[in-house]
Amino acid sequence: MLTPVVFGAHATRAIYYATSTDLENWTFHDEKILDTSQIPFAKKAGNVFSTGNPLALKNGTFLVLLGVEQSNGNYTSAYMILNKKLEIVQAPKEINIPEWHGEDQNSFPLAITKHKGIFRVLFHRRSKKFVETEVHEITTKNILKAFHQNKGIISSTIIQKAKDETGYLHGKADDASYISFNSKLYILLGSEELPSEYLTSFNREYGLLSLENDKWIHDERSPLIVNPMTIHNKYPQYEWTSDHLGGFISPIIHENYLYLFLTFGTDNPDYLLAGIKIKTD
Repeated sequence: MLTPVVFGAHATRAIYYATSTDLENWTFHDEKILDTSQIPFAKKAGNVFSTGNPLALKNGTFLVLLGVEQSNGNYTSAYMILNKKLEIVQAPKEINIPEWHGEDQNSFPLAITKHKGIFRVLFHRRSKKFVETEVHEITTKNILKAFHQNKGIISSTIIQKAKDETGYLHGKADDASYISFNSKLYILLGSEELPSEYLTSFNREYGLLSLENDKWIHDERSPLIVNPMTIHNKYPQYEWTSDHLGGFISPIIHENYLYLFLTFGTDNPDYLLAGIKIKTD
């Protein structure tokens, strides 16, 4: 599992990795894969992180989505390709879709998948104050052509626009990932329940959308996961942390269980990696 490591008060962030044989007991490896000093279009002492699950390519390599901080503090969308040894075989490149790269916008990708022959990519757009945010999806049959040349894009759709929503998420929308289960495709969508003046202020909530006749439909049971913004001194089992659970979610289905890996905030201001295990039957 690729893991972001934060240095200082969010001053810099780099990509390392952890390994597990059972998805429950993990070993962190103090071996850096990538930082912004290796990316020509990044802030030299800035933040880079991977998002979602890597996409396996036909040649046995893996496409990894990246959020990259630029010199002006905005984020841009990028990707790199790793081999099975986690060696970089294609250096980070910006995703050359006009709406999703460049210094004048602020965005990064969230997740990628291939379903019924179509590649799908989720992107997160941040507002100037990081408050009113959006999740979009593009589809294509040729992911590298779309990323390199902005060609072959079938559709571009807004999945969630926080300021216009009235459902369980109408504060922000900043986290999403695909889940494929029983031949159906879902989006696990999360963020905060109410608008605020701060980047994280209210309860974190996650719900489901399902792909029905090529349209994304909200599951009426949502939100399915609700976590208080501040849990310190409220729940004894969480005395080791203080902030919200949720962010950069990564789902894996294994042996009739859905594992959700995501960040867990502390007051350092570090982040820990947390896991949720859910039975699928």
